[in-house]
Amino acid sequence: MSVLPFAARAPVPAEPFRHEAFLYSGDEHFVRGVGAFVRAGLEAGEAVLVAVAEARADLLRQELGRDAGRVEFLDIVNVGRNPARIIPAWQDWVDKNASTARGFRGISEATWAGRTPGEMAECRLHERLVNTAFDGGPGWWLLCPYDVDALPASVIEHAYGSHPDVIADGAGARDAGHPYRGPDFPAAFGEPLEEPSSAVWEVVFDLSSLGGLRDHVTDFAKPLEGYRRVDDAALVVSELAANSIKYGGGGGVLRLWHEGTDLVCEVRDGGVITDPLAGRRRPSIATRGKAGLWIVNQVCDLLQIWSVPGLGTVVRGRLGAIDGREPRKD
Repeated sequence: MSVLPFAARAPVPAEPFRHEAFLYSGDEHFVRGVGAFVRAGLEAGEAVLVAVAEARADLLRQELGRDAGRVEFLDIVNVGRNPARIIPAWQDWVDKNASTARGFRGISEATWAGRTPGEMAECRLHERLVNTAFDGGPGWWLLCPYDVDALPASVIEHAYGSHPDVIADGAGARDAGHPYRGPDFPAAFGEPLEEPSSAVWEVVFDLSSLGGLRDHVTDFAKPLEGYRRVDDAALVVSELAANSIKYGGGGGVLRLWHEGTDLVCEVRDGGVITDPLAGRRRPSIATRGKAGLWIVNQVCDLLQIWSVPGLGTVVRGRLGAIDGREPRKD
């Protein structure tokens, strides 16, 4: 693979939003390829934000030398453990830079080896929604690195399908065998969820029983005691249940179970989610009354949604007892 695919490529300011995957092989390829992308932006007078794991950021700082001081860095492991929080972080970057005369670009390595199957599924959804979030807005360039040595072939295949442009071997890698599939909403919310791996506690609720759900959740979340997550669990269930009552037909079904040290809170109802970016937009004054999914996304380590017209909606939140955000190996 070429390690300098971006050195001579600078976007024209009038270009629309550009979402590109960079397929790299190993650390050297990463730092030299992404380093060339960063330097091209700096030479063009653009603002640059790099959202990668700290270990990757350290390698890139060494590659950039003094230029590293001109770049903003964001720990993607902390911000993006729940992939639904990544688009809002980039929206903040767009809002910050859209009013300036210069261009801006970013690097986002949201998919890393060691993520759980549920996190990988949400990364797939995230990448499919990026263009939905930013097409039609200011023109900027987002590069998404994928480590072909560490990630499964199925993940690389999805990178082709979710990015309009792909760089591999130093050139564009799009061909008839790797089509760009676009966001494909509402099918994007139709990916099956994993079955619970332990015993499930279940209760039907409506408006009259909403108040009692908090006590049930607090009792069930006892294994999280001492990690300041019991109140988080109660908040998650309260917000999800309130959404079901308001938008899902007046009530729903709450399911709770433990997976290792994690608590999983799931709410099912008969409604359907029609907004592909639900929970991924920072609430404004006008929308603060519809901020339930946003709040839950900020609290949960992972939030998954299954929503199919005619079949209903399932929203599943995961809360870990450990507050750290290092990549998990399970």
